[in-house]
Amino acid sequence: MMKLIQVADLHFGRECKPAITAAISAINSLQADALIVAGDLTQRGKTSEFEAARDWLSQISLPQIVVPGNHDTPMLNLYARAHEPFKRFCELFGEDMQTLKFPDLKIVGLNTARGWQVRRNWAEGSVNLDDLQDALGDTPELKALVCHHPFRPVPGAPLTTRTKRGARASQAIAKSNVRMLFTGHVHQPAIQNWREEGGQYLAIGAGTLSDRLREWPPSFNEIQLNNGQVQVIAHAYEGTRFAPRKLGTFTL
Repeated sequence: MMKLIQVADLHFGRECKPAITAAISAINSLQADALIVAGDLTQRGKTSEFEAARDWLSQISLPQIVVPGNHDTPMLNLYARAHEPFKRFCELFGEDMQTLKFPDLKIVGLNTARGWQVRRNWAEGSVNLDDLQDALGDTPELKALVCHHPFRPVPGAPLTTRTKRGARASQAIAKSNVRMLFTGHVHQPAIQNWREEGGQYLAIGAGTLSDRLREWPPSFNEIQLNNGQVQVIAHAYEGTRFAPRKLGTFTL
């Protein structure tokens, strides 16, 4: 069995201090194979917040894949947000989107965040279809994709997303060898089997470990992969510890 841990929306600067501290030992105790970090490591994109996120991640002894979110751009520096939005992120986590490779699965990162967009809500996601195609590649191996923004709105979530070119991206990965899409942004754990013309995939969203809660306590996801079966368990913080809540089991 393969086991993955998925976190998102750490929002250092607004982190839930008891939960994010307890999460270190809770995650390490699960003895997983990898940690997926689906964006929004910081609240305002400050250097000190990135350093706090790096220090926290360094205490989790797992191979890691980390992608940025919309909060990981300089919130108060408009020039930097427009011209070098991910400079601070790249200085600590690298300029290229990361990849993790295992015998039966390749996990690939994609940046859906933008420092500035020609629309009112700069926080909404945007998919560069050329970048997506590069991430998909042309090999037959089973893949998972990690980004911050869901391609399709999450049913029942307290935040409705409008990811630019998200519908086309959803259709593209459904036809590809990507079978799981790991995201954050809505601050609520969720799993959805998205069916598109030509295929399907699992959209798996993580909650938040910040105090910016939307109907769910701070949480992270545990994903168990076993002979084509995927079980997703959200570990929710209950004041002193994390307790598992099963979200569902699906077949890849």
